[in-house]
Amino acid sequence: MGCGRKIGPFDCCSVVCCDCLEAMKSLPDGCVDAVKIVLITDPPYGVNLGNHVGALEARPGLLTRRGGYIDTPKYFDAVVVPAIKIALYLSERGMVFGVPPSMWKFPPPDCIGGMFIGGAVGRNKWGWSNLIHCLLYGSAPNLELGAKPTAIANNGIAEDTGHPTTKPLRWMEWAVSLGSKEDETILDPFLGSGTTAVAAKKLGRHFLGMEISETYCRIAEERIALVEMQPTLFEKKAEQMVIL
Repeated sequence: MGCGRKIGPFDCCSVVCCDCLEAMKSLPDGCVDAVKIVLITDPPYGVNLGNHVGALEARPGLLTRRGGYIDTPKYFDAVVVPAIKIALYLSERGMVFGVPPSMWKFPPPDCIGGMFIGGAVGRNKWGWSNLIHCLLYGSAPNLELGAKPTAIANNGIAEDTGHPTTKPLRWMEWAVSLGSKEDETILDPFLGSGTTAVAAKKLGRHFLGMEISETYCRIAEERIALVEMQPTLFEKKAEQMVIL
């Protein structure tokens, strides 16, 4: 999957099985000067997903407990928050999905966008949750050519990858399209099953995905390989197709 571009020791257009916090701490100063990096990630939210009664459900089509996914408040504070801070430091701009109140532990964003889900995605202290928040850092690329929506309504269905929090591909295509330009490199330090990298590949971006689980790394690599085998006839039109 190599493309000849590097971020420190890492090849752009690759999935790296590693502890993202330790990997990004090891990057030498100035190693990314020649590569424009955009952070786009859907990290664990620190809400104990997988540690409740519903997570033990094993019937087809319902949430099942999966190994290799850590979503405790302790992990969020110790790993996710510092990793996002380092990634933002390395990046031209950033898009970070999250939920309140844990997402307020991230650096203050310049804007908040995201997805409106008509069917709701759970309950909160005020009622139904219908928003998937996305914290936006920096400024959108090519803003002088016209503004794009920072929030859209989309009830996309996620692919069954074996990961408990796979995002619909349409969502990540929207994020990659809004947040980056062709030939920029998308950094996702919490790659999971690889949806961000798949969207980046389809839209002509480079990518560097970091994931601590070997199982999910293999799933991500398989999904990316499938994209590489598909025809590219309609790829240039993809960015006009992502907002439904």
